[in-house]
Amino acid sequence: MTIVRYRVVADAYARLEKIAGRLEMIAALADLFRQTPLDLLPKVVYLSQGKIAPDYAGVEIGLAEKLAARSVADATGTTVEKVLATLRRTGDLGTTTEQLLTGRTRATRSALDVAEAFAELEKIAGASGKGAQSQKIAVLAGFIRRATPGEAKYLVRTATGKLRLGVGDATILDALAEVYAHGRANRIPLERAYNVCSDLGLVARAVAEGGLGAAERIEVRPGHPVRPMLAQRLATSAEILEKLGGTCAAEYKYDGERVQVHRQDDSFVLFSRRLERITDQFPDAVELLRSGLAPRTAILEAEIVAIDPEAGELRPFQDLMHRRRKHGVADATRQVPVGLFCFDLLHAGDRDLTRLPYPQRRQALADAITPSDRLRLTSSKIVGTPPELDAYFEEAITDGCEGLMCKSVGSESVYQAGARGWLWIKYKREYRTELQDTLDLVAVGAFHGRGRRRGAFGALLMAAYDETGDVFPTFCKVGAGFTDDDLATLRTRLEPRQVPDRPARVDSRIAPDVWLEPGLVLEIVGAEITLSPVHTVAWGQVREDAGLALRFPRFTGRYRDDKSPEDATTVKEIRDIYQLARHRRAGAH
Repeated sequence: MTIVRYRVVADAYARLEKIAGRLEMIAALADLFRQTPLDLLPKVVYLSQGKIAPDYAGVEIGLAEKLAARSVADATGTTVEKVLATLRRTGDLGTTTEQLLTGRTRATRSALDVAEAFAELEKIAGASGKGAQSQKIAVLAGFIRRATPGEAKYLVRTATGKLRLGVGDATILDALAEVYAHGRANRIPLERAYNVCSDLGLVARAVAEGGLGAAERIEVRPGHPVRPMLAQRLATSAEILEKLGGTCAAEYKYDGERVQVHRQDDSFVLFSRRLERITDQFPDAVELLRSGLAPRTAILEAEIVAIDPEAGELRPFQDLMHRRRKHGVADATRQVPVGLFCFDLLHAGDRDLTRLPYPQRRQALADAITPSDRLRLTSSKIVGTPPELDAYFEEAITDGCEGLMCKSVGSESVYQAGARGWLWIKYKREYRTELQDTLDLVAVGAFHGRGRRRGAFGALLMAAYDETGDVFPTFCKVGAGFTDDDLATLRTRLEPRQVPDRPARVDSRIAPDVWLEPGLVLEIVGAEITLSPVHTVAWGQVREDAGLALRFPRFTGRYRDDKSPEDATTVKEIRDIYQLARHRRAGAH
């Protein structure tokens, strides 16, 4: 293996930290990738994400900051108290480490290389059982002793999960295309490859070794979760049918959690829509699939829902969230049993089905499932008129569902992994407000509470996701809808994401009391979308020197822990909703 000094990576990190523009960021990453030999490229790609493996692998370095502070104290020959005092001043343990090391003699220290750094981070992540904490502390301390101050800064940040360079997946794909695919214009095959394997390291190796052709040959495979296909939204049956060519398959949209099932013989793995492994939390779902799923090798998508076994009725999403736990799973399984409503089959036997039209995938799904009381296909109906669609919508609501998912049945209705296109359209209604649907927004800042909320956060600064810029522009400040229990737990939920300065991927003209790294997604409802002189969603796209904002926002009580920040409502969706509402108002007059 070719040796590349870790300082090359650390220098690239330092450059990235000073960059605000995305094009400059892509160029800086491209420079780093050009300096990286092929055998090390996957490792450097993971390190650029602040990781040592793709998300779905479930590998977390996860060294708590207080433990890492002990490593820093040990390596720098100082006390933990001094480390923590410096940390309180800097707000960042990486910067603290750099300051404590600066000025000390470095003559006896050899330079780290990338392979060594990666291997040591793997040791920290892999330490378990009795003595694991001491082992993690010792490994990081040894690491720091051998590093320069600049290298140590980023090693500590990586070990504690706080690298935070503002580099998103889309930016890395652009940089790979720039270096290995003759420019960013050829990113689309790389994006599809990533969407079907969810592994940027695998995509990087393929395109670096075999060019675009190798990336295009990456197919869906069990064990590698597929990034979920996403839906657009419209508010009327007529608009939906017009968009889908006059006919669509209307499927019940259940109030549960989307899950992707991977089967390889007797082994089952359940992934959440965030690509987290949740198999251990749903052993009853695995047993349902073991007896009811025919193919021995398969990738299946389903909605997992909480069920009241006595009444035979569906229970709300909040009840299902009681199942998302590491301990007490057996008790939770008895208290909140679940069912599976299957809606897509992406792989069966040795076949990748994602390029097949929806009707063929639906038939393959029907052939693969033996239905039972708690394992079924989603209720579905082919409809061709607005009255038919509205009647089926009302039926879905009566049966305890959120609404409908309307799907194209044309020859073009392939499974678009990771894409939000017009082949699937959500049909939901929020009866309490003028806004037709709830929105999933990302917390990027918090404001201290006053009065009864003193000592807690009183409101959150919420953002949408801008797919074009791979950033999070602000959309509203929400303080309504939080219960006392929410307020009590909110600080605990948000504390790991607090950062001293505005995160690089947050686009905000508002300065909250506390900045938050994008991560926590909440379901928000409001009265309407309006122009705003301060919020940055769709800035300048509807009116010069104005963005869009949500009027009278309110937290619904639903934390979307099943969604990553990139799964949040997009700027394009919000802009489309605003323009559609404005068009209707104009028509009414």
